[in-house]
Amino acid sequence: MKRSAALALLLLSFAIAFAQESSCPAMQDKALSNIAERCAEQEAGTVCLGGATVTPVLRAPTQSAALDAPGDTIAIADIAWLSVSSEDETWGAARALFPAYPADSLTTSESALLAFGNVALFLPDLVAPPATLLDLKVTAPQGANLRAHPSIEAPIIDRLAVSRGLKASGRLAGGGWLLIHAAPDLSGWISQTVVSKPDRDLPVFAPDAESAPLWLPWQRFEFHSGMNDAPCAAAPESGILLQTSKLAAPRQFVLNGARLTLAGTAWLQAQASQGMLIHLLDGRARVSTAAGDVDLSGGQFVQVMLARAVDGELIAGESTPAEAYDYQDLSDLPIHALPYAARVSLDRYTLIKPAPASGGSPLEALESTAPCTFSAVSAGANIRSRPDPEAPVIAVMAYRESAEPIARGIGADSLPWWKLADRIWVRVDATVFGGNCNDLPLLRAES
Repeated sequence: MKRSAALALLLLSFAIAFAQESSCPAMQDKALSNIAERCAEQEAGTVCLGGATVTPVLRAPTQSAALDAPGDTIAIADIAWLSVSSEDETWGAARALFPAYPADSLTTSESALLAFGNVALFLPDLVAPPATLLDLKVTAPQGANLRAHPSIEAPIIDRLAVSRGLKASGRLAGGGWLLIHAAPDLSGWISQTVVSKPDRDLPVFAPDAESAPLWLPWQRFEFHSGMNDAPCAAAPESGILLQTSKLAAPRQFVLNGARLTLAGTAWLQAQASQGMLIHLLDGRARVSTAAGDVDLSGGQFVQVMLARAVDGELIAGESTPAEAYDYQDLSDLPIHALPYAARVSLDRYTLIKPAPASGGSPLEALESTAPCTFSAVSAGANIRSRPDPEAPVIAVMAYRESAEPIARGIGADSLPWWKLADRIWVRVDATVFGGNCNDLPLLRAES
């Protein structure tokens, strides 16, 4: 079956509505708590079931595996397709844990993908890695040139810094040159004089030999998802959460033909007619297509246009500029079911005014009848998702940045808080304020 036809069949289930609204969001909460609890001991390289219906299509017809009960797992390398869907009184959710390479080396770290609602993923066949891959390092103090062919006259593909880790797969007959991988899709020839010596012999390759990319399973895939399909107000829309450690080098993925370099947590949705939406919830990211690069910071998203080539492959086209997403729309995303701590960040400049360029206080010329305005003190002010010092910090106001609150409230700590918008609060003692603040509504409880 052709990939485009298969995707269409898998996505037919996306139009199925829930039979009983009353089961929402308890059904979603149960599926996600299953991942947090029953998948707690999940091994890397597997998919773990949180809630039906999740259907894997395996690469080999002779293979058999099922995700029937919460906590069931199967190896991600065996999966060609994964369909996550919602049906009568069910809501699909599954989590994959897998190693991934960064953009500039071959040192892996664990990544995670959480698919929920209505999602179809296609995992392409991966080319088998070379039979031999030996670890090397650049030893020359001036670094080393990676070349297209084993000759000092050959074009330079990249310049590699001293101590850069490499993997060698072959050598030129007679010695002198090594065929190496510097990143998942970056390979070429390097002089043996500028790198450490392999710990054992390498196979002989011809001068025109090419190396296939070293992508690991689930670093490249296509996916479609539902959009604007939350079954109730307290449940998330369909999509996937993709996460890497913020403390490690950014990992690299190719999703629907676009390259995503990610250190943190992203939420993604895609439909061929509407393109792919990439929301950076936390950390840092870069989205790259043939049209250029877009850098994202926490609280921003980008839309990538999609088209399908004659051979069925998805092509990533133009991207919109990075802009702030609607924090309230994303604040219920199930980031708690991911392995690394994360937050749904707020792009603070949707509500916060920058500090005056003059260096003065934004309150100094404020009249007593002006709208209530507060400014962060020299230590800054945490913006939280509720009036509670234990609530997640979703952004931080810098010194002399200012905002106009819409209400006041007494928090869980019995102290006064400013309310900027739904689920966006700042404690009063982290601010100085002016204008007419007495007329702001006083909320006795969070709202």
